[in-house]
Amino acid sequence: MKMKLLATAASALALAMSSAHAAPVVSLSPSNSSQVIGGTFSLDVKISGLGSEIVSVFDLNIYFNPAQLKAVSYSLGSGLGGAWTDLGLDPAAPGSPTNYLDLFAYSNLVVPGDPGTDDLLAAAQDDDSFVMMTLNFEAVGAGVSQVWFGTGPNERDLVGRSDALLSGVQFQSACVAVNSPTGGNNECRQVPEPSSYALLGLSLFAAFVPGAVKRRKSLAS
Repeated sequence: MKMKLLATAASALALAMSSAHAAPVVSLSPSNSSQVIGGTFSLDVKISGLGSEIVSVFDLNIYFNPAQLKAVSYSLGSGLGGAWTDLGLDPAAPGSPTNYLDLFAYSNLVVPGDPGTDDLLAAAQDDDSFVMMTLNFEAVGAGVSQVWFGTGPNERDLVGRSDALLSGVQFQSACVAVNSPTGGNNECRQVPEPSSYALLGLSLFAAFVPGAVKRRKSLAS
């Protein structure tokens, strides 16, 4: 009986964790890339899984290793819907930080406190997955750099309907390997998120326990 309860609990927990993964996801694409010193490349900041929600404001800091990468420019994605006011930090401006981009923008369609304008933006953001912005980099040094979202206050904020912050949003980093034009062995080795290990472990546990119970009953009879 205990084993059956454990199996049921494990299955329920695995299902709950799987459901949690249905929350909005902000990712960098491609998640892995290889570059050559002196070359330029782009990373798209994508959002998916919004459902009935919207993105009306975002405030995101995106970090990288300046020994390998240099931010060149960025542009907002057309998938955001309508006209936006962009107050992001110009990476080419004098005094700009060299290890991160501080990006803040808001939709001109949305009037704070007017839910009808939320619906206007929802109609414009009619795709479940779209590009919020494109980041342009230059590869400047050999090595491997992660590109990741900050975790401090106002570093990963997304505002949805009714001027409320979106909760449960997941953020996924990217990896860029840079080598000399004459060769090199730098490469990205992606490690699964800890939550992926936990979910896999729970799934295996849930699959194993019923069989163990059946074998135990068979031996006892």
